[in-house]
Amino acid sequence: MVKQINSRGKVQAMSGRLIDPYGREISYLRLSVTERCNLSCIYCSANPLECAKKMGKDLLTVESCLAIGQAAVELGMTKIRLTGGEPLMRADILDIISGLSAIPGLKDLSLTTNGIFLDDMASELASAGLHRVNISLDSLEEANFQRITNGGKLQSVLKGIEKSIEAGLTPVKINVVLLKGINDHEIERFIAMTADRDLCVRFIEYMPMKKEEGWRKLFLPLEKVIEVAEKFAPLVAAESDHNHGGGPARYFRLEGAKGKIGLITALSCHFCDRCNRLRVTSDGKVKPCLFSIDEVDLRPFLDSKEKLKEQFIAALELRTDPRTVSDNPFGRMEEVKGARSMRQIGG
Repeated sequence: MVKQINSRGKVQAMSGRLIDPYGREISYLRLSVTERCNLSCIYCSANPLECAKKMGKDLLTVESCLAIGQAAVELGMTKIRLTGGEPLMRADILDIISGLSAIPGLKDLSLTTNGIFLDDMASELASAGLHRVNISLDSLEEANFQRITNGGKLQSVLKGIEKSIEAGLTPVKINVVLLKGINDHEIERFIAMTADRDLCVRFIEYMPMKKEEGWRKLFLPLEKVIEVAEKFAPLVAAESDHNHGGGPARYFRLEGAKGKIGLITALSCHFCDRCNRLRVTSDGKVKPCLFSIDEVDLRPFLDSKEKLKEQFIAALELRTDPRTVSDNPFGRMEEVKGARSMRQIGG
């Protein structure tokens, strides 16, 4: 449901701080730059054949991305993450990164990628001003990786991880969507990656944004990760992520390990009460909440920074009351899934 609304005064935007009606400070913008992707992961798109198709005229231009980023930072958002689709499929991605990185007040510019192109692009991304990367990696077995991604090459991603570290795009975070019966047997291997290297491996609960039946058969609460990890060594709480993205993950470390393990429990132990982000889709819609179908269209206001700010503030008034999610997170998920796939939302 796309809305164009005016602020009703329920949101505070003053002194560089943006506070929603439920007292949550918004400091983080996820900006999708494309719906296209060179992979078609089984949990991401309602129609994998659509992943490689070009976006039409509604795709945000470089200038539009920069205007949105400028407005967001001036409102108090200090972190921007570029998402997709696969952001590195955009031929002008370096222009977007260099433009955003030059915005005064932006403290953290990151990008989520499937890692396929990082082997060739990591150095250029760092030179353009990108600070760090999150890399989606749902299997460490070649055959299983190909199954999940519908044909991806695992070695390309592993090379991309190494090149990202060499280029200084750190801390490198590895995102693992846990799928019961598909990759849960690999939990131990992912945890082992943190023993000797300063990597952050984050396990993410499956959120079924596409229309499908029987999705709960794939859902696995992340307490399973804790059970497996404790077979290695005692777990200790690790520092929070406030300096690098301010995300929802809870962090742990195997005793004596160099890296960290993160848990993002979107459904079993939701984190709505501390959500600090807004999302903008690649066609210019602000999505205030993953548990809602509401959207606010920025496209009519791209030529006015002040009007863009007004729309951001208005979008905050559509934020979901965290108590309604707490009461029934699985029910809320059923209400919104199918409106947009995760690829269309931007993750």
